[in-house]
Amino acid sequence: MPKILAIDTSCDDSSAGVVDGTVVLSNIVASQTQIHKAYGGVFPTLAKQAHKENLPAAVHMALIRAKTDYKDLAAIAVTQGPGLAPALEIGITFAKDLAALHNKPLIGINHIEAHALSPLAQPRPKQGDRTKNQINSTASIKFPILALVISGGHSEFILINSIGQYRKLGQTIDDAAGECLDKVGRMLNLGYPAGPLLEQFAKKGRSNRFVFPKAMLNQSNFDLSYSGLKTASHTMIKQLEADNKLDKQTIFDFSCDLQQAVFDQITYKLERILLSPNLEQSIYPSRHFLKHLTSSTTPISPINEIWLGGGVSANISLRQTLRALLRKYAKQSGKQIPLRVPYHKRLCGDNAAMIGVVAGFKALKSSKSQIERQPNLSI
Repeated sequence: MPKILAIDTSCDDSSAGVVDGTVVLSNIVASQTQIHKAYGGVFPTLAKQAHKENLPAAVHMALIRAKTDYKDLAAIAVTQGPGLAPALEIGITFAKDLAALHNKPLIGINHIEAHALSPLAQPRPKQGDRTKNQINSTASIKFPILALVISGGHSEFILINSIGQYRKLGQTIDDAAGECLDKVGRMLNLGYPAGPLLEQFAKKGRSNRFVFPKAMLNQSNFDLSYSGLKTASHTMIKQLEADNKLDKQTIFDFSCDLQQAVFDQITYKLERILLSPNLEQSIYPSRHFLKHLTSSTTPISPINEIWLGGGVSANISLRQTLRALLRKYAKQSGKQIPLRVPYHKRLCGDNAAMIGVVAGFKALKSSKSQIERQPNLSI
């Protein structure tokens, strides 16, 4: 597997990293949180300027941390989409200049694909550790895999038949799960970004105090929807404020129930993917079918692993909720389906290391496609 320098400027973090196959040698992330905090969200013009300022130092530090040089690199990889157009442009232009200067191939990477494959990234072995456990070949992976990309911009179920061969089974039709958590968190005056703090508040909350609407229960597909949950939250918060009842414990309780409502929708649809009578044809299990399920009639899903990626994948409650569902399915069907997550929370958010991991697989195939920014790129 080739050693690759990767660059990601898909949104508001300037990131550069070096990977050797699937082993992460360095992963530098220059955050812009403090810049955008005053706006309550990412301000594209400021993000573009910050990328210009941060990227050279991030690349330089990535090479130093990886103890490598341009002569040791097989290629340079860069995110080409989806993301903010001005931010993507800075990363792509910078990567093109580096590739031309050092005469290296340039590989464009889909940011969603990188989140989907982020659980394959591995830490650098400790000094003296001779164990070779790199996933440098797909031979050790038993396909198909189901990837869950849960982030601020995306909530998708992606069936992976092999690296590079994907089929989207379902996605959010409006807001993403992370966007819902972050925006409702801001309604509670938790600042920016609100999602991580809402997670901490949820741990202190008492469950089942607030009842939220359940979306997409009657639609026979694997899609998700969070706009209704966000609207309901706004109405409930305004009423609590009007009644002077939005105290600290109420915010904890609200955070707890909101977070669980977001995750319950994911597990609801995931369970139906696992129980699909024919996933190849994307058949949604009917109520009648589910009502008469027994241990002997429960479908044995072709899915062999669940890979969880994206910013919200760092949430411990989400991981626990998914593992509880997989234990339930194993009891029903007899098939154990493990959950694989990124080895470190830094690999959950936007980062260059996951871009490099995908590029490592792509570098094994000859590709000379033109690399331009694609803000609305899909997998």
